Amino acid sequence: MPGLSGIRGVAAGSYHTCALTTTDAVSCWGWNVGGQIGDGMIANRLTPFELPTLGPSGAVALAMGSYHSCALLGDGSERCWGQNDYGQLGNGSETNSGAPVGVFSLPPTAAIAAGGRHSCARLEDSTVQCWGGNDVGELGDGTTEAHSFPEPVTGVNDAIAVAAGFNHSCALRAGGQVTCWGANGYGQLGDGTTTDSALPVAVGGVEGAIAIAAGYNHTCAVLSGGGLRCWGWNAAGQLGDGTMIDSPAPIAVPGLTDDVIAVAGGGFHTCAATADGAVACWGSNDSGQLGDGTTVGRTSPALVAGVTL
Repeated sequence: MPGLSGIRGVAAGSYHTCALTTTDAVSCWGWNVGGQIGDGMIANRLTPFELPTLGPSGAVALAMGSYHSCALLGDGSERCWGQNDYGQLGNGSETNSGAPVGVFSLPPTAAIAAGGRHSCARLEDSTVQCWGGNDVGELGDGTTEAHSFPEPVTGVNDAIAVAAGFNHSCALRAGGQVTCWGANGYGQLGDGTTTDSALPVAVGGVEGAIAIAAGYNHTCAVLSGGGLRCWGWNAAGQLGDGTMIDSPAPIAVPGLTDDVIAVAGGGFHTCAATADGAVACWGSNDSGQLGDGTTVGRTSPALVAGVTL
């Protein structure tokens, strides 16, 4: 990619992308209508722009929302930039920012996640705080009121990972359980219902989870034995079970039963990496997002051509 080398991490929003380099710098490119590129402007960027103002400790992790971006810094603080109409930047305002701003009064942070119009952080003390849009309870504080500053997620004090979909959120707990909160119209909370919840609810059937990922309206978890379970919206086959039927409870992804090591959720597709270095994807493929050389959608995993990790 022109002007960019030494990449050690990448994250993608709806129409923009950011990369983390080996020098702990962040570069972004793509659509910039809300300032999500971080260059202080709103013109789109066709090539990477390196952000100059993230602080002396540099960035260690990235998370992209629909139209906002966040970076976790080496000192445990967090910076966000871009669209802020719901307070998703966490700086106490609802004003867009084309430059990174500090998240208000956030304790030392270990991991970050960004959803459609909200953001979440797993703190070093294993609690979770979220901020931004909250129409369906995606902040997990028991209300449906938006917050422009972080609020604790009720009852989560042992989180080891956090994930955010468009308007739902999930936490991986220390014992391998998963809890989710927010929108549930497609069963993306995994509690067997389609009822929204402003408080965390337990996901059934995913004991022993070691990793989680959230797509637009679906969620997946990698189990300790290498199996994969997904739940929620399935209109494009993004659950990978060979059907296009939504599921409010976790279902196994056939063919990926014992060797999955990582999973990622997109808008309408899902990808998983396996222990032998292969990558498989499934779901919507109208733009070739499954990487199998076609534009044919898949309801079960298909290998990405020419990729070995």
